[in-house]
Amino acid sequence: MRTHYIQFFITSMLFFVFSCSESKYKNSQRFSISSFQDKIHLKGEIIDNDEIIMPSYLFLKDSLLFTINMRQSYLVSVFNVNDMTRIGDYIEFGSGPNEALIVDGIQFIDSLVWVIDQGRRQVNCYPWNQFVLESEAVPLETIRLDESFNKLLVTKYKLVANSFLHIHYRLSFYDLKGDFIENKGELPDAGIKMTELELFESFFCNMALNPIDESIFIAYMNTDLIEIYDSSGNLKTRKHGPDFFFPANREKSIENGAAQKVGFVAGKSRFAYMYPVAFEDEIWTTYNGKFIDPKNDKNFYFCNQIVVFDWDGNPIRHYTTDIAFYGIAIDRKNRAIYGVTINPDYSFVKFKY
Repeated sequence: MRTHYIQFFITSMLFFVFSCSESKYKNSQRFSISSFQDKIHLKGEIIDNDEIIMPSYLFLKDSLLFTINMRQSYLVSVFNVNDMTRIGDYIEFGSGPNEALIVDGIQFIDSLVWVIDQGRRQVNCYPWNQFVLESEAVPLETIRLDESFNKLLVTKYKLVANSFLHIHYRLSFYDLKGDFIENKGELPDAGIKMTELELFESFFCNMALNPIDESIFIAYMNTDLIEIYDSSGNLKTRKHGPDFFFPANREKSIENGAAQKVGFVAGKSRFAYMYPVAFEDEIWTTYNGKFIDPKNDKNFYFCNQIVVFDWDGNPIRHYTTDIAFYGIAIDRKNRAIYGVTINPDYSFVKFKY
């Protein structure tokens, strides 16, 4: 009996030690697929449209579906979701007047359309009606930053961005003239050693803004982590799940060791959250979870999952789809979700929910 007690005690202690040594993000809570209250499977409908180009992101406002186009002469196209006809193409690629280099986001605020041009470190403001006619889009206002950024959001009184200059901070704030104000929020920390370059690229993220109180939702791409900050940049919640993986990308030498880059590690790196869409009461985002293997799976960024959280970070619904896709736009009025798939060319896919 005494021997069995000792064995049980040792086993319990080992379990405790290993549990405590397990990597975990500071100030975080975990959740799993079983945490979602509702699990729903969706069937998709391929929408044949010869006018779709090569979208990278989708954005929906009323009945208008905006696409950001990759490697095209016009960077933005607009479609009417009622019949999926293309209304027009807007914002030419270039560095001249009324042009853009890298359109990386679109925001709709009242009757204005804000287009984020990452390539020129600026955000352009357009009147809504310029995107319902086949005409040149001319900005009403342009706000330029002195610093390069990854993602940027426009709020009522300021801009908030992921700055390439302030890489140890999650959020950088600027006034509406583009002048720097302050940094807020530390990058997630799980006690994993990383080089500066690995740290910079491991925590790439996408952001979405609560239309009511301007809370900020963060969806990480290389780790299955979400965060919610208040409008001042104070962390409200950090949730890790549903698969509990950490960034595995590593720094590599290229060009005979003359330069460094951070690349995927086959069998270790995984793709997580993308394309968050915020509403007053909840946030939708795609979730991938697959291991990244670009050599054998060129469409590794396609996903079959959509997850929904409330503004406290609580998991609400988990959707799976029969058609793999990327990008997401949500029509809550007509209960439809739009994405992009390849069939065999780029096509829209529609899921009724």
